[in-house]
Amino acid sequence: MTRLRPYAGSLVALMFATLAAGWAWSLRGSAEKPALPLVQGTSREELDAAEQLARARIAADNTDAPGAVRLAEILLRKARVDTDAGHAIEAEHVLENVLDSQPGDYSALRLLGAVYLSQHRFAEAAAVAKRAIDVNDHDAWNYGMFGDANVELGRYDAAFEAFNTMVRLRPDAASYARVAYAHELQGRLGEALRHMQMAAEATGAHDPESLAWHHAQVGNILFQMGRVDEASREFARAQHVFPDHPYARAGLARVAAARGAYERALGMYRALLDEAPTPELAATVGDLLAATGDAAGAERMYERAEVLEREGWESEEPQPAALARMLAERGRDPNEAVSLAEEGARHRSDIFTMDALAWAYFQAGRLSDAHKASVQARRTGSVDHRILCHAAAIEKALEVGDSGRVDRAQCRFELWVTEPETQIARLGR
Repeated sequence: MTRLRPYAGSLVALMFATLAAGWAWSLRGSAEKPALPLVQGTSREELDAAEQLARARIAADNTDAPGAVRLAEILLRKARVDTDAGHAIEAEHVLENVLDSQPGDYSALRLLGAVYLSQHRFAEAAAVAKRAIDVNDHDAWNYGMFGDANVELGRYDAAFEAFNTMVRLRPDAASYARVAYAHELQGRLGEALRHMQMAAEATGAHDPESLAWHHAQVGNILFQMGRVDEASREFARAQHVFPDHPYARAGLARVAAARGAYERALGMYRALLDEAPTPELAATVGDLLAATGDAAGAERMYERAEVLEREGWESEEPQPAALARMLAERGRDPNEAVSLAEEGARHRSDIFTMDALAWAYFQAGRLSDAHKASVQARRTGSVDHRILCHAAAIEKALEVGDSGRVDRAQCRFELWVTEPETQIARLGR
């Protein structure tokens, strides 16, 4: 099974927040056949039942475009729940078959952008979303897809304009979540929290998967603000409405680590890794092992993280900057990290890619280049703890004239240290 990897640096999959609003597009049927019933819930059992129904309908009529688009929607939702990239790959094939036979099928075109986003094919996603906007410029979904893609590419003005259009056309959970992320990227965590809470409140109880996702995002923002207890309650709420949701479990593990319960956090992260191995989880387990004194175990996990990242490139668009950051933050092969980060920056200029480039340059001792990239990483005003810690280390090294005199490992533990000042104060000791 090929595991779906979250977007580097983003809220992981904002486009999924729109899926609930998009269900009805392909479900209306025709005069010749009964309509597919609308999805009444998104629990695992309900998603499985909906998938079986859609597959049965396609088996009965392989020209059934609404049924095929419905299947693709369900597969995308399951890709998030199961962290399985295979679902997204199948969804792409399903939609391509529809568009091959019916090139003008709008519902297939608009969903194809979401499939490309899930595979990190951001330039293609932006192009498809633009095509869909040209067909229907009153469909809020298209602006969400266009904005998501441009966020990942670092084209923030275009992205934020698209999000504003989206919320104007359809003020709902999906658009509120995107506005929340725009505020977060610009360092306005209070507004980000308010809008994400609005998104959670606007999500119906009939959609427990989306509700869990929104509560997990509220928890992530609270965690960034240092409000760990409140974050824990949001992650627990997500776990309650959709048991074993991966984002809820990861959030609770992060809280355990923040509270210093490393062994408990390690057990929780290991369980997630065993079920759905991703490079991010492997690296986090490695960090926790390092924090508990198991250097050899940490090294094995870092090696596994690199293998998982490279294996992921066989089914998804390569993300060299993500691997560069993992290598640079753990002091592994700085020259390779620079090469990978530079490759990533040739195609994307988002703040997280630029931060990876800055930190790779820093580890390689290229302080002037590191500073230039760090300025780009901070250009939106983000208060992301990792970006701030890297920037502080780079500034400190420029001040003392030697990156070797700065404790470069301190920024590694961003996952559970919630006050960046705690890290920054230790730099250069």
